[in-house]
Amino acid sequence: MIQELLKKIEDSYYWDARVKALDCNYFGDEVKVVFEDDEKNITYHFAECYKVKIEHAVECPKDGASKELTLSQIPYFLQDVELKEIELCQKKYMEFKINMYPIELLIVCKKFDIY
Repeated sequence: MIQELLKKIEDSYYWDARVKALDCNYFGDEVKVVFEDDEKNITYHFAECYKVKIEHAVECPKDGASKELTLSQIPYFLQDVELKEIELCQKKYMEFKINMYPIELLIVCKKFDIY
C-alpha cells in the first residue's frame, strides 16, 4: 500500500509546484494541501489525523498577513514528500514529511487521497 501511494504522489509531479492552500479542519482531523498543476489544482487530502505539525522557518520573515497574499506572492513550493508506515500503540499509521520551504509539515494519519 505504501509503495502504491508513493507512486501516486510521484505521479502528481509536485516538485516545485506552488502551494495555493494549506487547510487544517475539524480539530486537526483533516488536512488539505492544494497545489498548482498545468491544467488544474491537485489536492493531497489527509484524514483521521493524529499528529499535525506545521513549522514555519523563523529565518524567513512574514512581511504581511498570509491571507492577503496574491497567488504570485505565495512563497511556498513543494520540494519533497516523504511517506513511511509507522506503528503506534500496536496500530499502523502513515507518516508524511512534506517540505514546502519555508514550511515543514509532519502529518500522522490513517487515510490519504489525491484528487
